Amino acid sequence: MKNLTTFLLLILSTYCFGQFNETIRTGRPGQSIGAFTVGSNVLQFQQGLDYFGTSEANLPEGFISNNVIRYGILERVELSAVIDYKYQEFELNNNTRSLEGLSNLHLGFRVNINDQKEWLPATAFQMRLKLPNISDDFGSEYLAPAMVFVANWGLPKNMSLATNWILSYSGNDPKPTGKYVINFGFPIYKQLSGFIENYGQVNQSVYQTRFDTGLGYLINNNVSVDLFAGFGDNQNVTDYFVSTGISWRVFKSKTE
Repeated sequence: MKNLTTFLLLILSTYCFGQFNETIRTGRPGQSIGAFTVGSNVLQFQQGLDYFGTSEANLPEGFISNNVIRYGILERVELSAVIDYKYQEFELNNNTRSLEGLSNLHLGFRVNINDQKEWLPATAFQMRLKLPNISDDFGSEYLAPAMVFVANWGLPKNMSLATNWILSYSGNDPKPTGKYVINFGFPIYKQLSGFIENYGQVNQSVYQTRFDTGLGYLINNNVSVDLFAGFGDNQNVTDYFVSTGISWRVFKSKTE
């Protein structure tokens, strides 16, 4: 996998076609990521606050502050970081316990492989490494990779279909988790858009699936806000979340 990553960076980074889009393209709302990068010399922030809970009183509920930073080093190559801060409460022996701290610190890159050509999708490869020992309550023991292959289609009438195929590790054991995301996006009215999504995972033959839906609103070409929610019903436990956030970018003017 290390050799594959090096090959992709060396070969695909030579492409210098326009990746920058007039309006911001963001991974929010939803779980899926897109096939496109932010563009050369573009710095983009995607920030959100999630509330999560379950149907079981003794299982965790709490908040996650999610922050993604993306920077385009070439038109088709970007570097990125994920920084999550988590607070959760749960019942243990009739007492309320709490945990808090950094829950994710990822560093990585995304490479756009190709644009869509008729029925052939736009594709990308992303890889990030989860750093270990980032907090006492949520830190993992080992460095853990997460690899994503992206295939996206632009559909008529400004609709879209996005798919992500993921292999990730927890950093606590050598057993990988396979994940998928299928996202259908559609316009609603002017700058307002919506989506519905199914995503799931398989780990040690245990399968879980979830659904979410929500709205995104483009304030201007460089700023968007969103609101979405989702749920799952797996192994006789129902879990749910609500998320809201903002995405924004800064870049060098082409006239400079």
